Amino acid sequence: MDARTVRTLRERLHLFFPDVRFTIEHAWRGAIGVTRDWCAGITFDPATGIGVARGFAGHGVTATQLAARTLLDRAAGRDTALTRLPWNDHDSGRWEPEPLRWIGVHAMYRLFGFADRWEESRHSQDTSLIARFGSRLAGLSE
Repeated sequence: MDARTVRTLRERLHLFFPDVRFTIEHAWRGAIGVTRDWCAGITFDPATGIGVARGFAGHGVTATQLAARTLLDRAAGRDTALTRLPWNDHDSGRWEPEPLRWIGVHAMYRLFGFADRWEESRHSQDTSLIARFGSRLAGLSE
């Protein structure tokens, strides 16, 4: 477990909820697996019966339940509202080749960390221009 990441998360919780007294029993952190455009996608190959649901950055619990229902409809060959959603057969594109991907991802971590510190030092309630720029650069939209 990365103690620095857990410490940072704990500090953020206390920053966001200063009047709430609580203890943290467990902590989890890890790498996230996101698609290049940060969009979830569903694919299903009727010939092999293999389906894939991917790219649930920040929407895992709700979206994966919906993805499972979508995959069930596709596996059954049904034409439903779920099988007509835009995430069906969505092409997210490919990540840049290594080491460019790694450099880009870690540069974004630093940029967003800088943006967080900037906002906190100014007690800002608005997303900074730095964070908005980083979001656009990373392919995110607000």
